[in-house]
Amino acid sequence: MDYSRFEGLFIPTVTPFNPDYSLDVKSLERLAHHQASMDGVAGLSSCARIGEGTVLRLEEKYEVYRVTGEAAHAYGKRNIATIAPQSTAEAIEIIRKLETLPVDAAMIFPPLLFAWGKVGGDLKVRFFEDIQKATRLPIVLFQIPVQSYWYDPETITRIAALPNVVAFKEASFNLELYTETCRQLRAAGREMRVLTGNDHFVGKSYELGAVGALIGVSNVATEIWAALDRAGRSGDFARALELQHELKRISSLIFAEPIVEAVARLKVILQEEGHIAHAVVRPPQMGINAAEKERLLASYRELYAEAQ
Repeated sequence: MDYSRFEGLFIPTVTPFNPDYSLDVKSLERLAHHQASMDGVAGLSSCARIGEGTVLRLEEKYEVYRVTGEAAHAYGKRNIATIAPQSTAEAIEIIRKLETLPVDAAMIFPPLLFAWGKVGGDLKVRFFEDIQKATRLPIVLFQIPVQSYWYDPETITRIAALPNVVAFKEASFNLELYTETCRQLRAAGREMRVLTGNDHFVGKSYELGAVGALIGVSNVATEIWAALDRAGRSGDFARALELQHELKRISSLIFAEPIVEAVARLKVILQEEGHIAHAVVRPPQMGINAAEKERLLASYRELYAEAQ
């Protein structure tokens, strides 16, 4: 397993829609080719939360995986397909379909059962053991920013020992948990790559053990996020922290409350930049009104100019 293929900056690409909420495949192709062609981008991630995977039907996801993967592969980049199975059997069924698509790894959202009371590490490890026995497709572990779903460091270290678990998106937003997880992975000699998804301390993440980032806000100001990633992976942690400081206000702008509308804000900017045709999000998301759009674009232009 070539773990180095899962280092660097991965963009969880948004999924464009038409005004009738159908997939806008032309915009997706245009956006994915634009992102995959950029220097400093290691790959794309399709149907993640920023890609509105939670409101896509399974057959739509397969189309998004295909389009995104073809674009990524056209530039020698990777496509990490995000899936959200609720059972082991469902996970295996979806992953076997992914094996037939231009997909380089499957990133798995934790099943709902993982948050049902106090769930021990054995159940979580068994879930990944059963999946990796059924496929050779690389697997990406996902620590989402919901405390009830968190994997503890010991469990993460056990899962990381499985042969095709290649990377770990750590997005707990908890510096103490992140730090201890990286420490235990190093102590155990695990090769699994850590990709930070922690907007608030993304620069610091590299000093603690990250070798890349998989971060939603990198859909915009991508070249600056790529510069941060290069600085972090080269060991220039001072520069990474400097860029983190410059990008923090953009992150705060996109992920202002209600956070659920962060995707809508990203789409407004991407539409303004000409990468997608419409800034439509699927219900129950509501999008943002005209007044907020105007304020968002004005603020983003100002912050982007300052961060360059």
